[in-house]
Amino acid sequence: MSVEDELKRLTMRQEALVSAIHGLTDVTAQTRDLVTELMAWLQEPPSTDLSDTLKTLIVAVQQQGAELQTMTGVLIKLPEQVARAAKSGEIP
Repeated sequence: MSVEDELKRLTMRQEALVSAIHGLTDVTAQTRDLVTELMAWLQEPPSTDLSDTLKTLIVAVQQQGAELQTMTGVLIKLPEQVARAAKSGEIP
């Protein structure tokens, strides 16, 4: 494998990792926004909608957890997929 090929392969892997990290950054920002909203909500007097709000919050947290698990799975498989694609010639 030539130096140019190796550099191209490393560049592709780096771009894939940056993209995956960008996705994680989005999830982190969503979580931060959710916590900020929750903190503001906790400052308000209790309402009669407490049970509905808690149910909504639980669903939102579960969705965030599922997204994080999905991203983790993608990140774990990413190096192998990039290597396989490079080996098969899909990535120059």
